[in-house]
Amino acid sequence: MKQLLKLFILLIGINLYSQEINFSVGSNFSDYSFEVNENFSASGMGSYAEIGYTKLLGKKTGKSLSYSVSLNLNEYNASTGNMASYYEWQTSFIGVKNSINIPVVTIADVMKFELSAGVNLSHIVKGKQLINSMVYDISTNSEFDGLNAWTDLGISLKFNLKEDVKLAIGYSISENKQLTGSNDSLIFDEQAVDNVEISNDNIRLSLIYILN
Repeated sequence: MKQLLKLFILLIGINLYSQEINFSVGSNFSDYSFEVNENFSASGMGSYAEIGYTKLLGKKTGKSLSYSVSLNLNEYNASTGNMASYYEWQTSFIGVKNSINIPVVTIADVMKFELSAGVNLSHIVKGKQLINSMVYDISTNSEFDGLNAWTDLGISLKFNLKEDVKLAIGYSISENKQLTGSNDSLIFDEQAVDNVEISNDNIRLSLIYILN
């Protein structure tokens, strides 16, 4: 986690004269799946928060690409079960995301549609798993611990509120890939499954301040 914070501070320093700063909140809708058991899946909802900087690339025009770096906190929660067994996961990850934003269309200089593509490097900060009435701390479990990379594809609609303030509504999809750590058993009973994969849909609301 300390490495991610240092990386974010370094990237902000590089982009000291970034043109925008944004504050975002939203919800994550996550799906857990398991490589060795295709019939075992779980889904749930968690919260999302982010602070980030954005800088235009090249000349300032309505078609200019932009680069964003942000520090984010994501909850990826899920649950599943039947009459015999119940499973639930509650996890929180801190991450640093780098992305490129591509303008699609601008309407009367008031609204703008943008596409984005990025990678979010994250590390778990809190995690627990419930199996029936048993609770396990999974923040150090090898299925979750270590560095994770999330591909992130999104679309957003930005509105001009004032000369230096914008409001944005965004949607994105992402999937995780564990970069470090090993894949040991995730569920600690006779129904153990390995290699958890998480796919996530995110809906967010952003307040954007123009710096220059």
